Amino acid sequence: MLTAVRIEANTTMERFQIRSDLTTNWKKFRMYIDKNFKNNKIEPIVVQSNRDELLFTPRKRKRFGIHQNIRFILGTASYMGAFPVTNMMSADPNRLAFHWISYPTAYTFFLLFGFITIEILAVRYSMRNINQANLAAAGGFKKATSGTIFYGNACIGVYLFLKLARSWPDLIREWHNIELSMYRFGTPKVLLRFVVMTGTLMSLGFIEHMFHDVLTTRAAVKASIKEIVLNGTRKPGFYETFHIFLERYSLNSHWYLIEEESDYRVWKGLLILWLSLTATLIWNFIDLFIMLISAALAAQFTIVNRTLRKIRGRVLTESQWREYREMYANMTHLVKTVDNHINKIIAISVANNIYFICAQLITEIDSIKQDYIPSIFYLYSFLFLVARTTAVVIQAAAVHDESLKVTPELFKCPYESYCIEVQRFLQEVTSDHVSLTGLNMFSITRNFLLGIAGAILTYEIVLIQLQNTK
Repeated sequence: MLTAVRIEANTTMERFQIRSDLTTNWKKFRMYIDKNFKNNKIEPIVVQSNRDELLFTPRKRKRFGIHQNIRFILGTASYMGAFPVTNMMSADPNRLAFHWISYPTAYTFFLLFGFITIEILAVRYSMRNINQANLAAAGGFKKATSGTIFYGNACIGVYLFLKLARSWPDLIREWHNIELSMYRFGTPKVLLRFVVMTGTLMSLGFIEHMFHDVLTTRAAVKASIKEIVLNGTRKPGFYETFHIFLERYSLNSHWYLIEEESDYRVWKGLLILWLSLTATLIWNFIDLFIMLISAALAAQFTIVNRTLRKIRGRVLTESQWREYREMYANMTHLVKTVDNHINKIIAISVANNIYFICAQLITEIDSIKQDYIPSIFYLYSFLFLVARTTAVVIQAAAVHDESLKVTPELFKCPYESYCIEVQRFLQEVTSDHVSLTGLNMFSITRNFLLGIAGAILTYEIVLIQLQNTK
């Protein structure tokens, strides 16, 4: 009996001692955690939060994100046939849709038919005139190829945007969901930047096109008006002057369409003027679209970097690191998804810009010996193309630049906070190459700008040598 009582007493004492040790160790653990969390000012983070629990209403949830910032720009483009998405102006991204039977799509097909018709005639002219004699003549290279390249770019651009418009509603909704998951970390402020980009690029582009039209028709229009004044008793009115301009513009700028002056008709002139303006819009819109999408992706990546900077040197739990790693993984997935949709547009933009920079530079060299007005125009056109190409490449390279800023923040992780999630995070960041590409053949980084400059210099030397063979 006494033995049983002693055993029970010893067992009770052991349990009390174990309980006391556990309590002491738990208090020490809590003091350690509280001390570190207090010193690092770490706030609790909800790893998995319901979308309805975010601190904004369902209406605000629809009026927030990339679609809200870009919808008016792309909506205007849709009415001009450049981006045929229905309900593009709507604030709710869930209302976006692509319909084969709709005004934007019908207008896009009408433009595509017109561009293809002009392109066929331009290619026929180029095939007949690309020879050593014409290419060696001053301005022969641009005259033989500019129409084919310009309207070929319009055809490909309209086709690629038509293809992108079919998948744009799903793409923008996926993008919007990622923005919602990152809402509590911040939102990108890009609306003002988008407005400035659009206004600047499109204004300078149409000024360049207007100068080209004036330079092409100035001498011929003056001669025609002077002839009318000498043969008649009055100066021509506005309608007659516009008719003269339209005729001279069609014959001088689209020589590959109307070879004989007797073949000109007013309806042909109006159609040529309208398609030329629309092709210029698409020519500039291709670069503008790349800049807008790149700026939005870079701004979203900036939120990731800013969040990691805020927790620099702090002790985090494994679940918190998992959330940051998943946020980074979502962003890299978004960049690759967007790149799969626009890498063909980037490739055509780079190729088109290289051609026109080479063409304008060789024309500027040829025009130095001529009147100063053509020299001023070609200089402005050349500088505009160089500035636009540089802006596109630098803005697209910003996505890659922002992705590189994640690694230094992870290297500053305290040893107390290091865990398997940090290891996975570092492995993802150091092994993954995040950037926009052109047809997945080349990545758009800042170094790529030097490659473009080298290509332009090489082609320009070839063109100069070709002209010197005359």
